[in-house]
Amino acid sequence: MKNSVFFAAVIAALFSATAFAGVVIPPPSPTFTTSGADSKTETRGYAGLNWTLGGGYTPALVLGVTNTKVKSNGDTTGGRLAFHLNLLGGITPGMLKLSYLNGKEDLQGEVGAGYNFIKSAPLLGLGVNAPYVAVGVDGYLNPGLVPYGTLHSQGKFSKPQPQSSVGSCPAPFTFTPPASCI
Repeated sequence: MKNSVFFAAVIAALFSATAFAGVVIPPPSPTFTTSGADSKTETRGYAGLNWTLGGGYTPALVLGVTNTKVKSNGDTTGGRLAFHLNLLGGITPGMLKLSYLNGKEDLQGEVGAGYNFIKSAPLLGLGVNAPYVAVGVDGYLNPGLVPYGTLHSQGKFSKPQPQSSVGSCPAPFTFTPPASCI
């Protein structure tokens, strides 16, 4: 009797092995991990020369700092703090201005407020900032609007590194690009 149970088990095992021999179990799907950032925040110092309409040929020296956040699509927001030194008749404080920047990594609109030490007057300003150049107008209660142009060392703001994906498979499978496990 023990032999018949053993033979029945062996025969059942053989039939099941034959039945499963043609079945292929598919490998699992790979998993992906993403690296990189979708935005980048950067603080940079810069220097420049600023000319105002009606201010003569002597420029003011500009020393400043920008803090910007640039998204991977190029959208840029941030701030700029600029200190102007008047070079005409000796080096004296000219103006201090804090501005908000908004636009793309290579062109931003600028709105700011500050104080002009030479005129002893507060100011409001509007402008456009691009790599190595800025133009705009500062408004005072008296004499009114004063257009300006600035050449500066601040280039284009940089976008974050593009995101990358890395695939992996559970053991004992191996990842094969573009997206499968074998």
